[in-house]
Amino acid sequence: MKLFLGISCSAFTVSAWDYNTVSAWAGEFQNCAATVPNQSPINIDTTATGTTTDPLQFQGLPDSAINPAIRQNLVINGHTWELGWDVNAAAEDKYGVLYNNKLYALDQFHFHSPSEHTLDGNHYDLEAHMVHACAGTNCVTEADDDENLVVAIFMNVGDENPYLATIWPELGALAANSSAAYTLDDVANPYNSLVPAAPHDFYRYLGSTTTPTCVPDVEWFMMSTPVTLSQDQLTNYRTAISDHANTQTTISADAPAGVTAGWNTALGTNNRPLQIIGDRVVFKYRSPAEVAAENMAFLWHGVLIFVAVVVLTLLCLCVYMQLTKPKEKKTSRAVKPVKRKEPVPEETPLVQPQLFVQPQLQYQQMPMQYAQPQGRPFIVAP
Repeated sequence: MKLFLGISCSAFTVSAWDYNTVSAWAGEFQNCAATVPNQSPINIDTTATGTTTDPLQFQGLPDSAINPAIRQNLVINGHTWELGWDVNAAAEDKYGVLYNNKLYALDQFHFHSPSEHTLDGNHYDLEAHMVHACAGTNCVTEADDDENLVVAIFMNVGDENPYLATIWPELGALAANSSAAYTLDDVANPYNSLVPAAPHDFYRYLGSTTTPTCVPDVEWFMMSTPVTLSQDQLTNYRTAISDHANTQTTISADAPAGVTAGWNTALGTNNRPLQIIGDRVVFKYRSPAEVAAENMAFLWHGVLIFVAVVVLTLLCLCVYMQLTKPKEKKTSRAVKPVKRKEPVPEETPLVQPQLFVQPQLQYQQMPMQYAQPQGRPFIVAP
């Protein structure tokens, strides 16, 4: 493939470009000029993205880890480490990605440190680029440079990356000794180990390659979920490309924004500066089920808002009608004469007739003319 061969041959020739003279790239490579639109890399503003529901599907058979016919070439050059994939085209089902009914076959993958793309202005410690070219009957043209697709994977320092651990020693040996073996036949499927685990969410936009010749019309798929690599893995990589005899890296006095604390500014970097995004739109992948659920939630949210607005309107209308209701005029009332209360006659106490009157006995003291005879009572007549 044109793109694959062009990059691989740089292992044996000294390129005229480097990261110290990025502004001079356009003198030799016209597509790298700042006046050419849709350049890469860019900053991805996660708050200003569109939505796509077209998934990115990975494929590749048989398992490359156990099939010696599927061979990989190691490439060490002045700006990166690279692994050429299935150089003998031995895979029955090409290793690649399916997108919009097109198959893009995997050519190679390589690395940049710090990351070339940024998310909300922040770099990652490393970025892997899996470079693909259209293959099959659905390709628009036969020229591979016209239909390229790159899957980018962000990496930050953390746990050791098991997949990189299987190829890093081989690449390190080749970086230290150009006569070391550069063909491998036991590398596992990168889609199962290097690519972040499903769901394969991504950001998608149209750009270019980030190294000369700045090939245009490249479909970029930035995996949303980052993975980790150890500090030793990152240091080994950066040291090797910095110490290369024909290094194309550059030294930056300041640590890039967003990288892990402890970034070694004495080691070289190999990231192209951010390019102008212009009027391009970055799309974020969301599964159809997720979009449907969100739309349903949005619908119910809208219904609730509508009901609340109606209720509030009715309440406001009632208050308005109550405040603007004409007041009733008070009619003058005739003063009713106050009735004087007639004096209540004193009640004559009722005298109850005495049915029986006990006569008052009057006793008159009568002179005792006669002595009372002894033994008989003396009765005095009234």
